[in-house]
Amino acid sequence: MSKDSLVADRTFCTACTRRCITATISQPSGLREDIIGPLRDDIVGTLREDIKKLDEKLSRKIDDLSFSVAEALDNHNEAMQPQLDDHDQRITKLETQTA
Repeated sequence: MSKDSLVADRTFCTACTRRCITATISQPSGLREDIIGPLRDDIVGTLREDIKKLDEKLSRKIDDLSFSVAEALDNHNEAMQPQLDDHDQRITKLETQTA
């Protein structure tokens, strides 16, 4: 094979490669949609599942926090009730003394 023949073959291969790449890239989007569509649907489905799981987890944490706050308030109110009763008695006693 001569040098000119090798150069011609190489040029031909380069041109074929360029045409192949150009044809692949410039395909109408509808041809690639059959590949991309299901993949996109799988990704969207997975994201929806993940979001749902996170939402449920967050809801449980909010419920736990609400329960803890309510329990803390109840405990605080129970602890403060004797002191409030004592203040009420003292105020009533002072009111009766001044009347």
